[in-house]
Amino acid sequence: MVQYSFDEDRDRDMGWLERGAQATRGVVRLAGFVLMAVGLFIALSVIAEAWSLYHEPQRIEPFAAAVETGSHLDRVVGSVHNEEKKDTETADGAAVVPKPAAPETPSFRLSYFAAWLLAILLLMLIGRLAIAAIRTGGELVLYDLRMKQFAKAIVHELGRGTPR
Repeated sequence: MVQYSFDEDRDRDMGWLERGAQATRGVVRLAGFVLMAVGLFIALSVIAEAWSLYHEPQRIEPFAAAVETGSHLDRVVGSVHNEEKKDTETADGAAVVPKPAAPETPSFRLSYFAAWLLAILLLMLIGRLAIAAIRTGGELVLYDLRMKQFAKAIVHELGRGTPR
């Protein structure tokens, strides 16, 4: 006859291990909840920024100025345009009279369109990262529930697979 003897040291150790496992699960769930909340906040911020750019498109101007400062796109486009003007003026053989230098404001600002493209791409990237944070946080919060469902499914499959 098989007899089970109680080992108090082992029971004490299991209680300590179980409390440690519960504390770890609690920390993981809390981290998942924080990650999910931060992701939700960032996603809502991206939506608010997109709406504000839609309602106030002039807010892109500082970003366009930063793009122009860093890349000099408008200067490059302007210099190509000025070279074309010089070529067409001297093609007829007439003497070219130098015009007084007037500050030109470019009619076509490539940096403005580049700023819009970059802003949209950045909003999309940040939105995608926010969605990933929400998803990962949700999976961490629901980890125990999924593990319990997985364990039940394994027990069910093992029970079905035994020959009768």
